[in-house]
Amino acid sequence: MRLPNGDEVTAPTPVWGLDIQCEKGTNLSYGPWADRQREQLFLFFFPQDYQTMKVFIFIASVPGEIRQVQQFDVRLNILAEATVDILFSKLIMRDGKQENQTNAVHMNVQRGSYFEMTLPWTVSDDGYVTKINGQFLHVDASSSLNYRNLLEAETLDYRVNVHYPRVWNHHQTWDLEFNGCKATYHFLYAHKEFFQDMIEDWSSRVPPDLLHFVPYSWNFIIRMQEFELITLANGYNWVDCEHQANAHIAFCGELFDLRFTLPFTDFLPETVLLKFIIVGENVDLSLFLPPTNTSSNIITALSRNARLIEKEDRPKHSFSSEKWRKFCKLSSGWVDCWHVPELQLSISYTYHPVPPVGPSPQANVSTPEKEELLLSPIRAPHRKKSPMEIIKNLTPEQFDPTSVTADCINVDLRITKPSEIKLYGSVLRMFINLKVS
Repeated sequence: MRLPNGDEVTAPTPVWGLDIQCEKGTNLSYGPWADRQREQLFLFFFPQDYQTMKVFIFIASVPGEIRQVQQFDVRLNILAEATVDILFSKLIMRDGKQENQTNAVHMNVQRGSYFEMTLPWTVSDDGYVTKINGQFLHVDASSSLNYRNLLEAETLDYRVNVHYPRVWNHHQTWDLEFNGCKATYHFLYAHKEFFQDMIEDWSSRVPPDLLHFVPYSWNFIIRMQEFELITLANGYNWVDCEHQANAHIAFCGELFDLRFTLPFTDFLPETVLLKFIIVGENVDLSLFLPPTNTSSNIITALSRNARLIEKEDRPKHSFSSEKWRKFCKLSSGWVDCWHVPELQLSISYTYHPVPPVGPSPQANVSTPEKEELLLSPIRAPHRKKSPMEIIKNLTPEQFDPTSVTADCINVDLRITKPSEIKLYGSVLRMFINLKVS
């Protein structure tokens, strides 16, 4: 269309989508089981033909012809307080029988939270990208563990971009970014197994198959503005879930930025290298001892009344108290021990993955051993045992862990600007408790 002034105006592409408005009493539940049902529905309506996708050629719309739809948009708006549950299960032994134990991450979100998803219906030269983004307002998350505290944040934004190439078994890229503001995260060592169980339930339960293997990479960015990372540092891995009389070590600051990539690019690799980069700005190390601790009153009194001086005997100001704090408040007995204007922590972890064992003997026996097992009936009775038979006959007492190659972890901590530290004996003790828990 050409306007009287000579400008050309292109008609917008047709809008095809689904808008959902959630009002009072909304409860959204999702998890691995629901995701598997979604996958089955997608495979039913859009079955995989394993062919190279054709590039979409845009043709200008002609009057009288149907315009081409290029994407499908889904938007969900929450207009009142709502709850979001992520449910998953794990197998446990109870009375000699296997049972499914249901675990959950429960979140309360406030009005104004939303979810958006864009499903493209066109393919470019490098494939297509599925986009998911949204925001949770005043989120309060808890877990189904006995120690329920998990996450509190004023805002939590999330963005997921999934790039699919034109060829079905070429490399895929998953970019996940989470941004939180005024966030408090409670880290417990039990969360490691808790979220590992969630990942195992969500991941595929089919043994590795080279014919259907698709390489992909997960790129994570986790960024928090004004944050509190709270850990438990009780002795002997003990946690008080009833009275909350726990010792804590917390990391508080203005910026926390974590970036890492999970590469699943090789089929059954011998080793996998993971790299984590953490950047922090104006980070404080804070300590809290419960009233039952004999050092609590002493450390609190030293923190409030100690007179700090510099080399020239000039009074030195203590750590600034004009910082955002929600849980680690100095008025509640917390003590700041270390202030770092800027730091960078790099961690590289090389580990040896253990793939899931498939049906015997195809998935867990290499070709030479498989040949040995197949030809054994026609060979002499006194044949040499295969390595698989030798390993199978080993007892736990006979196995030597030093016979296998060890994993390797490299940690590099860089503090680029002058920092201030108040070294209390209890800080070292809490770090030891944090390490062994």
